[in-house]
Amino acid sequence: MQKCSHSHILESGSRCVLYTKNMQIPALVPTRISMLMLAISSLFVVAIGQSLACPFCAAVSLTFAQEINQSEVTVIARLVEPPPPSSLGPNADGPLPQAKFEVLDVLKGEDLLLSSGFLDREKLIDAIMLEATTPGGLYLVMGIESPDFIWSNPIAINERAVEYLKKLDKLPESGPDRLAFFQQYLEDKDDVLARDAYDEFAIAPYDDVRGLETRMDPTALLDWIEAPEIPSNRRRLYATMLGICGTPTDAIKIEKILLGEDLGENSSDLRSGLDALIACYVVLVGPTGLDLIDTLFLNRSAREIPFTETYAAVMALRFLGEESETIPRERVLESLRLLLNEPKLADLVIADLARWQDWSVIKKLTTIYIDATPENIFVREPIVNYMKACPLPEAASALVKLREIDPEAVRRAATLAGLAGLTTAAEDNPTADPPKSPTQVADVVADDATTNSARVVSTGSQPLEDSKVIEMPNLAQKNKQSKPALTRWFFWLVLVVIVAFLSRYLLQSGKSEASG
Repeated sequence: MQKCSHSHILESGSRCVLYTKNMQIPALVPTRISMLMLAISSLFVVAIGQSLACPFCAAVSLTFAQEINQSEVTVIARLVEPPPPSSLGPNADGPLPQAKFEVLDVLKGEDLLLSSGFLDREKLIDAIMLEATTPGGLYLVMGIESPDFIWSNPIAINERAVEYLKKLDKLPESGPDRLAFFQQYLEDKDDVLARDAYDEFAIAPYDDVRGLETRMDPTALLDWIEAPEIPSNRRRLYATMLGICGTPTDAIKIEKILLGEDLGENSSDLRSGLDALIACYVVLVGPTGLDLIDTLFLNRSAREIPFTETYAAVMALRFLGEESETIPRERVLESLRLLLNEPKLADLVIADLARWQDWSVIKKLTTIYIDATPENIFVREPIVNYMKACPLPEAASALVKLREIDPEAVRRAATLAGLAGLTTAAEDNPTADPPKSPTQVADVVADDATTNSARVVSTGSQPLEDSKVIEMPNLAQKNKQSKPALTRWFFWLVLVVIVAFLSRYLLQSGKSEASG
């Protein structure tokens, strides 16, 4: 597959999304603006689908189906004239090198191509190409902005990939039947197809993956999990799938990976994707499987456990608490509460305890707050928000005590919670009666990524005079809860509109300069 040697907008090794006007370039600047616009659009696609997608999988790039959907026209083209070799050197001057392609087959936008003359063999596509090659190869090329078109960088394909691409628009838009098609191409010998199939699974709702249970091959999945050359993101997918279709016998082999037994020099490779492997093991074994997880990754009093392994276990527990129908949530909470024994890591789980309304640790968290040192003082803010979310009188009483110890932490917690879209019934009024029903918790603010850096540290302060609290009716509280999210979405919408406008303006300017 063609790799990008200029201006990546996705991870290295993923497909470039690069569009260029069909003209001589000073269009380089407009091209980069277009790339930025497409990148931001891609982020929106990822952000919207993330909450529904495979829980441990991250897409490498947009799928072919997504790229085709974003384009106006998509064609299978043959390379007629490669870029001049002199334009490919590191010291080459002038515009970016372009190649010429003839259209062989149309996947989308036949009417637009016909009206623009590109279906006549005499009118060729001019697209940026950054590699030396020979004529005759097949490429996937996409275009936007008809009738002149801005063309994507060509993606090298073969005849088998052409057949694959032609089937995409015939698939269901979602569901297990769609995934059944892509399952055939997982670990395909053609890496272009294997990667696209993986990305389709990565963006699919977890319920769609579960719906494929009877059509999965647990033997093949286990073989891939045990292959050290498999990338960690794919191992996560295969472990997630094995958790759906596997058996307790399969769990024995997963247990050996978790224990690190007989793995030799491949140990680090086979244990990559540890969060999904842990979840897979527990789902296959049942609730008793959490006993081993507690010992290996969460009970840190007995031995040194790498933070990355503990964090992987927490991610697995979050999945089990939300998605598993066989593991009781109370048993998941029991495992999470183990981390309260190590105050430096307590903030990892406080949000989960509040979200799942585990109000059994009020005294424990109060003690952690009181005993906090400069090494773990960042734990105070999530503890405050836990108390505010709790409907019990004990939490309201504890909040009064917490305010006396460090009022700045209480104020800062309210600020952080507001940024995260969290509102509480009591807000900053410690004497208010606790709500009679549990507050809806978006999230109790905590740092899930690290526990030893980038912290907001409070060293404590003298009590300050409390600010006046204005009583608000319930309707106002409800409206207040929705404002931060609406504001954030409005900001991003405005940003995308501005980038789109600048892109179109600069592209038109580039065209005018080229024609002048």
